[in-house]
Amino acid sequence: MTRPSCSSCNRPMKRNGTTSAGTTRWRCTSSQCGASRTLKHQRDGNDLILFLDWLFSTRTQEETGVNPRTFRHRTRWCWDLWPPVPLVDEVHHVVHLDGIHLHRDAVVLIAVAGGQVIGWYVDRRETSAGWMNLMARIAPPDVVVCDGGGGLLKALRIAWPDTRVQRCLFHVCLNITELTGMRPRLEAGRRLRKLAIRLSRVKTREDATAWLTAYNQWEQDFRSFLDEHSRYADGSVEDTHQRLVKARRMIRRRIKEQHLFTFLDDTLVKDGPIPATNSLIESWNARLRDMMRHHRGLRLIRRIKAICWWCHQHSQHPQPTAWLAANAISDQHIEQLYHNAWQSSPQGAHETYGIPNRYGTGINWNEFHTPTTYPNHTD
Repeated sequence: MTRPSCSSCNRPMKRNGTTSAGTTRWRCTSSQCGASRTLKHQRDGNDLILFLDWLFSTRTQEETGVNPRTFRHRTRWCWDLWPPVPLVDEVHHVVHLDGIHLHRDAVVLIAVAGGQVIGWYVDRRETSAGWMNLMARIAPPDVVVCDGGGGLLKALRIAWPDTRVQRCLFHVCLNITELTGMRPRLEAGRRLRKLAIRLSRVKTREDATAWLTAYNQWEQDFRSFLDEHSRYADGSVEDTHQRLVKARRMIRRRIKEQHLFTFLDDTLVKDGPIPATNSLIESWNARLRDMMRHHRGLRLIRRIKAICWWCHQHSQHPQPTAWLAANAISDQHIEQLYHNAWQSSPQGAHETYGIPNRYGTGINWNEFHTPTTYPNHTD
């Protein structure tokens, strides 16, 4: 550490023990001055740059050029920051929406347009409320390309009612294959599997018309076969070919929604091409999963922050690291905001020690300082 200078006489200072908090105390070497002070580490963008360079690379902490212990000490505060989410008022022609799941613990909802991230939102699951919170900071686009799962369509109807939807044809193909299997044994399953592959190759309006005609012919050829029922010993009656019936019901619903061939609408294509798949954001999700694999062992909150940092750095106008180091929201700031909101609420104003009743009762300090002997059953 560089030796500080006295602010009074500008003479060099020397170490003079530590404060009660463990911070090094410095005292002026001049006998006439004797001023004392402590130094506070000024967070600048250099440590944050070091942290982000390591996070987005495949290098280990030993390969950063800094001692691993020194690296962890210099970048520990970076894990407390949350990158700001942009407010997008530009109307985009096409926006891709998808979520990257962290097992079953959390999901990060991501919006991509023009090859850049325009928004993200952290939620426990893919719910309509989570998607609406993401859409609230983005101007409604002309078209949304998505896989249509987890309350997304409901959120689109409420938040962006005038936005057209293009279902990812590759996901629809996967959904059909999941029900038919890769190698169907029945003739109906084999023909439906071929229709699924053919759907992913639709490029023109003629291809779409031919596919709809072929699917309608499939339903007519196997109508009686799919309508067969089986009676079980308990008296219940169910479809004999349940998976194929489920696939037929799903495809009918996709056709009724009119979300399969939005990318062929001439009124929309004149403003720019519309992709038929969500491959752009899926490739980005693959890069995010690679980052998680290169830094295995991070706990959940750090994995979430790593994805948020990746999204921020790949947005259109990421903030400078110096600005982020000084102005980014920290965990302590968020906790203080929640604490203030709880204290100002009607429930929090009547709570003892500011602890909500739903989390249990507060600790009574006298219980730990009394001569009464309490039974101990933990041994």
